[in-house]
Amino acid sequence: MSINIRYADLSDSELIYSLIRELAEFEGMADQITATEEELTDTIFNKKQASVLIAEYGDRPAGFALFYPVYSTFCGRQNLFLEDLYVRELYRGKGIGKALMRALAGIALQMGAQRLDWYVLEDNKAAESFYRRLGAAPLQDRRTYRMSTKSIESLANGVITNVKNQFNPPGSSD
Repeated sequence: MSINIRYADLSDSELIYSLIRELAEFEGMADQITATEEELTDTIFNKKQASVLIAEYGDRPAGFALFYPVYSTFCGRQNLFLEDLYVRELYRGKGIGKALMRALAGIALQMGAQRLDWYVLEDNKAAESFYRRLGAAPLQDRRTYRMSTKSIESLANGVITNVKNQFNPPGSSD
């Protein structure tokens, strides 16, 4: 069987949403999905906040990679961040993950990126092994921090209310 990697288009919205749901179930995080198919369609295809590659094995959808550019002050350029890579269980071990990563590496080179970054769950040893075989190494000097919506709202509305006069983000009316 052949592996085909292609950019997703608007007609893939339902497929992308179902693959994201499968990934969340695989990671035991299905209860954390708050996005709707419509929101994903809007942010990916209308607002172009991310791109998606679809992997097909023969003529069947086998996996996806969702990614977007990020800016590095140290590199002085955009690099690529891989948000999610997922291969359906039936298609694992067939080179699909490697094909997706190879396509992402090609995109990174085309855009002049110096880095391709992503997260791996600490207990996903198979993924760690896969990425190491591709030449990736975990960063030991970083820890990921996250603010929830509630924390973001609290900080924005309580702690930094006086900053508005000092900094006006793009699109603000002040």
